[in-house]
Amino acid sequence: GGEKKRTAVAVELISSPSLIFLDEPTSGLDSYNAYELCCILRRLAESGCTIVCTIHQPSSEVFDLFHRVMFLRLGQIVYNGSVEGIVEHFAAQGHYCKPNYNPADFAMQKLQTLTDEEVAPLVAAVTPVKCSSQIGNMSSSAFLSTPNKAGMFTQLRLLVTREFYQFIRDRMTLVARFGMNMFVALMCGLMYWGVGSDWGQDDGTNVEKDINNHTGGLFFLAMCAMFLSVQPLLIVFPVERPVFMREYVTGTYGTLAYALSKSLVEIPTHVVQQVAAAVVYYWMMDLQGNFGLLVGTLVLLSISCSSLALLLGSVTTSVETAVNVMPALLVPQILFGGFFISIDSVPTWCRWISWITPFRYGFGLITAVEFTESAVPDNRQAAGDDIFRRYEISRDSWWWYLIALVAISVGLRILAAIMLARNAKQFR
Repeated sequence: GGEKKRTAVAVELISSPSLIFLDEPTSGLDSYNAYELCCILRRLAESGCTIVCTIHQPSSEVFDLFHRVMFLRLGQIVYNGSVEGIVEHFAAQGHYCKPNYNPADFAMQKLQTLTDEEVAPLVAAVTPVKCSSQIGNMSSSAFLSTPNKAGMFTQLRLLVTREFYQFIRDRMTLVARFGMNMFVALMCGLMYWGVGSDWGQDDGTNVEKDINNHTGGLFFLAMCAMFLSVQPLLIVFPVERPVFMREYVTGTYGTLAYALSKSLVEIPTHVVQQVAAAVVYYWMMDLQGNFGLLVGTLVLLSISCSSLALLLGSVTTSVETAVNVMPALLVPQILFGGFFISIDSVPTWCRWISWITPFRYGFGLITAVEFTESAVPDNRQAAGDDIFRRYEISRDSWWWYLIALVAISVGLRILAAIMLARNAKQFR
């Protein structure tokens, strides 16, 4: 028992602090583990680390490990000194401890049963505590400094390892995430079966309908990549945020290492998700674009949208708040994606929003990948060109869509790291 308690103490020791405050570190531990923990704390104290802690009902063995103890009653110091001096201090005021009796239990029992008048002589006998002039002149930054922080690569290596194990240990979330991904891919393949090779009849009929089905399937793929990448982060990250703030404040690691570790574990997840989904729907839909480019586009789109979720999670304190705010961020992605309404038809005062929506660039890039000139039948080139005019997409601007997705992903993650660090400093 007490794994969380011991882990919490161990986390505080990672950065080798010069001063540690512990609130009842032995609570929830059995007598053996409590003794082992206090032995470790004593060795740390003897190595130069100052340890201040409260203790709950210590055994005789545990209590004997302390160098100095202080008893308080109603804010007044009743005793301040070594463990060996407790019995003598109380005996001088007429309160005698029985032989073979735990001094800690004796002192606490007396402090709870004696009247204020009976405690007053004990308080008066305490030597006043004087603060060293050197401590009085020290600023708070001297106590908060963490000169023993590990190097950047050590932080990154350990954080990546922790993120990976945390990811694979959450079996239910992992199964639900990939299960939903494959279910949506199967539904998309069934609903848009063979749309990639349908270009109307030879006489030119049904061309418009088939093109709408084709582009609708691409839009659905992009929308699924967005939603399936955002939801897991919005549920998990607000829960992890307090852990980061605590460990950042104690100087365990920096914001850059934390942000990079999350990205290094998260990005391969997006790649695996999109490859697995594409294996299902690509041939069912009979898509014409290059398989690798199509998957790469959806991976970039999912990463950029997850960056948006990461930013939202960094400024919200609960899962409920993040989920409630999510529609305000995702609905504009669809509205300004250029599929339901052309950008030229959007009111001028809000048209700029389309420039910062990753979904628009993702949809533009996936359209350029799918409807290449070689993929469109020779007798349907005019219809293929009309697709780009309708959605205001340029075949030659694919590189711009690619740069925009990468820039948005990096920019949002940098902004999320800045917000995390800022909130953590306020928490301090």
